[in-house]
Amino acid sequence: MDDKPQKQKEITGILNTYPNLSFILIGDSGERDADIYIEISKLFPNRIKAIYLRSVSDGRRMARVSNLFTVYKNIPFLMVNKTEDAIDHAQKHGFM
Repeated sequence: MDDKPQKQKEITGILNTYPNLSFILIGDSGERDADIYIEISKLFPNRIKAIYLRSVSDGRRMARVSNLFTVYKNIPFLMVNKTEDAIDHAQKHGFM
């Protein structure tokens, strides 16, 4: 039995279904999204163009997530407060 979170199984399924497409992963800094997205980006190198996580009010969780990405710098990571911040970043980097 696979003990991976459902979100990770679904994203992996999408990446396997569309092997020629790249993706931006968008989630929440308060959940396990950062851990899941880093693992997915390692399993699918060059397929994840960026990771955007919406900031939450829990300072400890945000600090933990920020620390994860100070070590893992293979792809752009952005903590956002508003959707517009993610859109601006994606446009500036030619992702959309």
